[in-house]
Amino acid sequence: MRDEWTKGISGDRLVKCTYTYPDLPDGAAFLTAQIANHEVVYSIIVEETEQPFSRHGVERHFEYEFRPISH
Repeated sequence: MRDEWTKGISGDRLVKCTYTYPDLPDGAAFLTAQIANHEVVYSIIVEETEQPFSRHGVERHFEYEFRPISH
């Protein structure tokens, strides 16, 4: 199973999120997030997840990276 979506976040930025269950142990998932126009892709392997993983669950793992930009 794989899911991919784009979400608007603070500062009129877009972030693309994905989750998938590649060849990982049962219950594990691979999560990614990339803010539009940034080269960095944040990724994490979560060993014990809710099944199926929700979009909110993925976004919650990257809240720190999605925080508002302070000027």
